[in-house]
Amino acid sequence: VFPEPQQDPVIAIAAVGLRQGAREPFLRAVFTLLPCAPVRGAAVRSFDTERELLQVGVWGKKRGIL
Repeated sequence: VFPEPQQDPVIAIAAVGLRQGAREPFLRAVFTLLPCAPVRGAAVRSFDTERELLQVGVWGKKRGIL
């Protein structure tokens, strides 16, 4: 069953950036709702609210998160 936004909050989003032809990613990021343990090889950014977490995809670069 696909998560329902009214019942199932988003708690983590992970992203990997890979340039065409490259063998290794230039970006490994994990965005979480509230703090979490470090993730080896990834930048972890935590947010206090689900709203802030979901806005990172739209505003991350402008706010210096990525």
